[in-house]
Amino acid sequence: MGLNVRSAENHMLRFPGNYKPDDTQATEAREDARLLTSIAGGDQQALAALYQRRKTLLYSLLARILGNDMEAQEILQDTFVLIWRRAHEYDPVRSSPLAWMVMIGRGRALDQFRSRSRRQANHAVYEQEMVSLEVELDRRPQVDREELATVCKTALNELPEAQSRALQLAFLRGWTHEEIARATNEPLGTIKARVRRGLLAMRKAMKDYHA
Repeated sequence: MGLNVRSAENHMLRFPGNYKPDDTQATEAREDARLLTSIAGGDQQALAALYQRRKTLLYSLLARILGNDMEAQEILQDTFVLIWRRAHEYDPVRSSPLAWMVMIGRGRALDQFRSRSRRQANHAVYEQEMVSLEVELDRRPQVDREELATVCKTALNELPEAQSRALQLAFLRGWTHEEIARATNEPLGTIKARVRRGLLAMRKAMKDYHA
């Protein structure tokens, strides 16, 4: 690339749009701009070339934000999909090509980070529900854990299909309510209500066990 990864990231993050590159970096920026122009015209080979040029730098940034290599790889792919879709929006007056790409990648990484936090919050709510139930059950003698698991599975299967699916996506796969709503094309409020009703049904089933 002719550009040190860490120093380039630092410059882009501290001085987006105002950073004055040296001659080598100016040449790199012109090539990036040329490729973005070609991408805006639908040139897939230009996208592939830009990916080869900038994937290492962008991946390094994403990995440091997310702290997860697999997520960084996924967000890197998402970033270049967005570059493909939004190349026509690039304005050389406002920022360098690299700063523009970094801002797209950083935005996607922060979205992923917030999504992860919401998933963890969802799991925390679920775990609190389960812990409170287990405390109640531990006070009762002769609790058969395998039988209890069967009771929970049966209760889940007896829920309406849409409600059961929402609950499984939320707590078995860790999806946020927003992700479930997008995947099922349902209103967010509907999904939240389904998950809540599902939790209440599961709670009742566990409470009724050896009541």
